[in-house]
Amino acid sequence: MIDLHTHHERCGHAEGTLADVAGWAIARGVAVLGVSDHAPRFADPADHPRPHTQMARSAWDGYLAEAAALRDELAGRLDLRVGVEADYLPGTEAVYRAALDRPELDYVLGSVHEVAHDGGLWNLFDPASYAAADLDEVHARYWRSVAAGAQSGLFDVLAHLDLVRMLPPPVDPPRDAIEDALDAIADAGVAVEINGSGMRRDGRPYPDAPLLAGLVRRGVPSSYGSDAHRREQLGQGWGEARALLAELGVARVAVFRGRTREWLVPRGDGAWGGPARSKPS
Repeated sequence: MIDLHTHHERCGHAEGTLADVAGWAIARGVAVLGVSDHAPRFADPADHPRPHTQMARSAWDGYLAEAAALRDELAGRLDLRVGVEADYLPGTEAVYRAALDRPELDYVLGSVHEVAHDGGLWNLFDPASYAAADLDEVHARYWRSVAAGAQSGLFDVLAHLDLVRMLPPPVDPPRDAIEDALDAIADAGVAVEINGSGMRRDGRPYPDAPLLAGLVRRGVPSSYGSDAHRREQLGQGWGEARALLAELGVARVAVFRGRTREWLVPRGDGAWGGPARSKPS
């Protein structure tokens, strides 16, 4: 099992230390674990503007140092990769590019949790922020943000691609914006994770099967992450991810080391082996 999307206590809404998460992963049978807590809000002047959403900027160096040390300590017992989940916020690309240029990092997950509009930001986890908005516009702008995030060059993997489906559905689905986003992802060469947190929300991983099929047709690499915030969520959705990929004829999944993509392929015993290194992502 691989799991490249996990959180711990620094973000303020997950359980356990990094060592705890690694220990739980070993017990769960995870072979390749990625630690990828929420990055600081680098472009905000405050050190910790959102205490229960992401880590403080002052915690960033300590996070990377602790994760890199744990990676070395567990070598031979667990293949640990150091990552981070960073938000895509238009206009902050230069700030994030500088902040994420760290040798400790193996990969960066990119997420759209907030959608920029003329009056500010619609937060997908805060219904009050979009209560007065045109939902069709929220959905369309979400997919345009996904496309821009893919093209930004900041990320190795896009996380929970269709997270916007947690909102009420649009009256007129933004099919053109979705297709444009899938094309932008393919053109950028970024990978997309199958994210197990969808299982906890509506019984389906992110992205939905038709979107995943569209990505596979375009040659977009697939990865996997549970988006675990608690011990029991580690590996959630891995079986569903493997089944979806097998249905689509996908015989390898992407992992990362030193911001370079590697591939894991299924062995005869059903486990995933490898890796073989690929071009930089």
